[in-house]
Amino acid sequence: MPLYDMPMANFSHTWLPYLYQYGLGGVIFIIGIVMTLKATSFRPKTNPKHKKWLSILILGYVWYLVMHGAWILAALGYEFWAGVGAVIIMVLAVIVTWLTFHRTKGVA
Repeated sequence: MPLYDMPMANFSHTWLPYLYQYGLGGVIFIIGIVMTLKATSFRPKTNPKHKKWLSILILGYVWYLVMHGAWILAALGYEFWAGVGAVIIMVLAVIVTWLTFHRTKGVA
């Protein structure tokens, strides 16, 4: 069957590889972060630079996850919603990461 005669992409060709890549990649990412924290070579609680880099690592992972998902949506014909969703999710990710890692002492 020629490529131009193929039907619209289905779940197993679009979203399943995405879920596999970021699901398994996320597990490996978390394992790596936990290993560095347990080895005490990475101390975000006591070193402000380490806190900054932990935030950058997490936001970087979320950034690529969201952008890849937005590109998939755009390729499937949902250009507007891909852009809107990507912006909303990125703003939420920045806010949640900021609130999680940049609290001042004594604030609940």
